[in-house]
Amino acid sequence: MRKGIVFFLLSIACIIHAQEINFKITPNSVLKGIEKKQIENNLCVYTFNFAVDSLKQGIDVEWEKPVDNMHSFWSPRGIGWIRWSSRVLSSYATSDSPVISYMDNSDNNKFTFALSDALNSINISSGVVEETAMLKTIVNITPETFWGKKTYSISLRVDQRNTPYWKSLQETSDWWAKFNNYKALDVPEVAKRPMYSTWYSFHQLLDTKTVIENCRIAKKYGCEAVIVDDGWQTLDNNRGYRFTGDWKPKRIPNMKAFADSIHQLGMKIMVWYSVPFVGDKSEAYKRFEGKFLSYQDRRGVGVLDPRYPEVREYLIDTYVKALKNWGIDGFKLDFVDNFKANNNDDYKQGMDFRNVYEATDKMLMDITAALKSVNNNILIEFRQSYVGPLMRKYGNMFRASDCPYSANENRIKTTNVRLLAGSTATHADMIMWHPEESAEVAALQLLNVMFAVPQISVRLDNYPQRHNDMLKFWLGFWNKNRDALVNGKFEAHSPIFNYPLLVGKTDRKMVAGVYLSNTVVDINNDSDNFSEIFVINATGNKKIIVNSKKAATYIYKTYDCIGNVLSKNTIKLIGIHEFNVPESGLLELRLK
Repeated sequence: MRKGIVFFLLSIACIIHAQEINFKITPNSVLKGIEKKQIENNLCVYTFNFAVDSLKQGIDVEWEKPVDNMHSFWSPRGIGWIRWSSRVLSSYATSDSPVISYMDNSDNNKFTFALSDALNSINISSGVVEETAMLKTIVNITPETFWGKKTYSISLRVDQRNTPYWKSLQETSDWWAKFNNYKALDVPEVAKRPMYSTWYSFHQLLDTKTVIENCRIAKKYGCEAVIVDDGWQTLDNNRGYRFTGDWKPKRIPNMKAFADSIHQLGMKIMVWYSVPFVGDKSEAYKRFEGKFLSYQDRRGVGVLDPRYPEVREYLIDTYVKALKNWGIDGFKLDFVDNFKANNNDDYKQGMDFRNVYEATDKMLMDITAALKSVNNNILIEFRQSYVGPLMRKYGNMFRASDCPYSANENRIKTTNVRLLAGSTATHADMIMWHPEESAEVAALQLLNVMFAVPQISVRLDNYPQRHNDMLKFWLGFWNKNRDALVNGKFEAHSPIFNYPLLVGKTDRKMVAGVYLSNTVVDINNDSDNFSEIFVINATGNKKIIVNSKKAATYIYKTYDCIGNVLSKNTIKLIGIHEFNVPESGLLELRLK
């Protein structure tokens, strides 16, 4: 018996007793045992060992637990209230993460569980049994996981500590990162700097002269890279993918000269690719016909099957040639969640993998390694939902999925990504707004993503000067305080109410973003020792409420949305105080 490990033998009914949890396995004949490792009080890891030779069905791991002050849950797919049992989450290599956190109404963790297998397809159903007020959870490991295997093991991390749910999630991310197969890719400094994106501002109608001019302006305001999105590879303007797959720069024929122009501005350049798609109007379609996972009629594309070595080699060669020939700095690799098993054992001649997810893992690992061999500081962006623990080893930028103009949605999505992203850079979906809006309203797009890396996607060359002044002020603030905003300790309060308060902290600095009126910001808890405190007013009104739990004297300033100082004074704070702060403005407190 190994030190620190308790080995539980399978009973005839396959019920395993572990503290408050009873595990039920279906089919019960495949379980060979469970190993339990106690990490600390109310935190342990169970490892399930299975014999799966010739197994044709999936495996269910089931348990029940009293709900007991669980009122909401967090998952990578979103936030919800406790209710009857239903499918909560499906995860696989390129989609989401196998983790769910249940909490009380004060953001305290009640029950967070995570699974070690982020590669294969895992389905999680969870909810209340009405007759017993028990939380019933079923983890389904799908059949294709076991193809070609004799044994299979999976670990379940169970955290029942009374700690903020965000701490439990962040430590879950740290747990995954310790697995050899989940080692995160290095993050270059520029990956955590604001960027300009061509997508919402240009879509496929890319004009290099205008793009360069907008990059020139964006650089002045603090952007350090540009992402050249869809359109460079086609003259088709229909926003589709029927002409993708050959990856020739038809709209920007001299991509090298274009990249050189961007570099002369002092900016990096990244280029978009839809990794799995081969459009039926491309030359590559005929080359790879018959080697598709599926065909999507709506898009007119085949989805490449990575189980064929020539498919993987084609994609690797495509990206390496672009990197070498054009001198670009990174890639936006899109739609990789389409590499998905179809639940049929359709292993064919010419394939060297049976499992789609294992082949995808091999392909993305080889792409990353090949690119790093050319440029060790390569930038690689993935988009929600392909932002799980496995994806951290292939990419160093995780972006929220598309939500144009939806500032609140962008805040929610970036927060969901960041809670599990660890050191990987969390990026906002590209922000855009209407040029006739007030600067205060336009600023809300940026203020809602201040705890992620902003991507700007408006035509800066023809927007009002006041908008550009707003952008210059807030991007300047972001760059100056990113130590707290994106590198500090992160708190995401009240997820069930869409995160009305976000906080980033260093030892001496605190930055809070307030997104709902009458939210109280605690600025001076007993353990805090902040010399600088900033509160961002994204509520839409002119009131910020702070609560200082111990007496302190501050010099305070209030700023409007373009950086004008509207008030300055000295104040001694103890208890609740209300400040008059302009819409989309800033409150600054410096310890006297």
